[in-house]
Amino acid sequence: MSAPATQPSEQAFRRRLRWRHGKSKLFASLTITATLVGLATLAALLVNVFTNARLLIAMNATAEAGFAFSLRSLERGHDLFPYIRISQVTEGSSAEQLGVRSGDALIRMGFHAVAKISDAWATVEQIPEGPTPIGWVAGAERLLGDLRAEIDPETSRVTAVLLDYLTPGSAAERAGLQVNDILRKADDFPIQGTRQAWEAIVIAAQQKPTPSSVILEIQRGEQILHIALEAEQQAQIPLNRSFWHTLWFFITEYESPRFAELSGLRSAILGSFYVIGLMALFSVPLGVGAAIYLEEYARRTWLTGLIQVLISNLAGVPSVIYGIIGLEIFARAFALERGVLAGALTMALLILPVVIIASREALRAIPDSIRQAAYAVGATRWQVVRHHVLPYAAPGIFTGVVLSLSRAIGEAAPLILLGAFQYVAFDPKGLKDPFTVLPIQIFTWVGMPQEGRANIAAAAILVLLVILLLMNALAIFLRIKFQKRW
Repeated sequence: MSAPATQPSEQAFRRRLRWRHGKSKLFASLTITATLVGLATLAALLVNVFTNARLLIAMNATAEAGFAFSLRSLERGHDLFPYIRISQVTEGSSAEQLGVRSGDALIRMGFHAVAKISDAWATVEQIPEGPTPIGWVAGAERLLGDLRAEIDPETSRVTAVLLDYLTPGSAAERAGLQVNDILRKADDFPIQGTRQAWEAIVIAAQQKPTPSSVILEIQRGEQILHIALEAEQQAQIPLNRSFWHTLWFFITEYESPRFAELSGLRSAILGSFYVIGLMALFSVPLGVGAAIYLEEYARRTWLTGLIQVLISNLAGVPSVIYGIIGLEIFARAFALERGVLAGALTMALLILPVVIIASREALRAIPDSIRQAAYAVGATRWQVVRHHVLPYAAPGIFTGVVLSLSRAIGEAAPLILLGAFQYVAFDPKGLKDPFTVLPIQIFTWVGMPQEGRANIAAAAILVLLVILLLMNALAIFLRIKFQKRW
């Protein structure tokens, strides 16, 4: 009679066992899927960042050679013809020694025609090491001389562009142009203005497959002449494409508001270290001290329970709220202004709950048997904490503190609300000096429209990731070094 009773229970047990195995497989598959998706996302992110940051070496090479570029265009009807204008040439640089001047137009790098700034950097990245051939067109004054526009008084339109002065030794003089010649065309580009005359010559030279003369159509009296103008100049320029040299340049130069290739992270890195250092000075002793009190000294009352709940809730408050608190209390009420000290105190408030929670968890993990053994031999409460509990809890405390600082170094919202500057071209020296940090600098560069800003922002992201990895490695090292067994 007992066999039929045991049969259903055995079947039910097997069903429960199969259900548990099914659940185990489900959660295992979800875990593997989530891990693979996370790794794929991380890999795609890193590939994208590395791809964008790759041009930094070429950008630095052109900056070290003395170039800083801006993009201009010649409008012809509904078409735009872009060209690279050399907006700045560094004094004493290789470019200046070759005769390149501010206002010239770069049209060739390594015998490849370049029309956009990104083209020039991509070409520098791809050409072999060694001196690089470049081609450029001198500014209008050195190429031609002075131009004069004749304007119809009724329509205010330019009717003719005349050569008003011929610069001695210029390409125009060598080609045989004369004063009062009327410039009509550069190849097939009609000349319709004084500045546009030079731009038409630049675009015509740029569109040649190899360096060759631009054919100018001019009117001299009643004659229409075609004159070959050697507008392009060529030279070999040395470009330093060293990775370490580029990295050193990038982390030691200040931000340039006009030129991406001249920008660096010096102010942002120093500002980040100043803020993190002061933040650790304020938050770590206070956070660890509060954790020791709550775990080792405070009685278990409704008040301490309320404090613990409040600390846990503060750890989940959005960081932007701390920015508002810092702005109102530290910057305005305490008159600390929007400087380094106000930023550090604001970020200290942000990570203080996290430090307290991490330190309490580390202290709570120490077995009570260690405390009781110390009390048994006559140790005071402080002696127990100082000589027995803290040494065992130190690895967990160090790890929590370093991870909290790692979180803070990547925060931008509180400091943006506090008024951290987006452009700082000096080192912060006083506690009330303006400052910026790496996340804000990255945020600023990503939002700027100039070519190259996205590339240096990607390079700055890599610098920030390296700093975070070093801090996490420090946490692992401290945990291993100070870990003790009981």
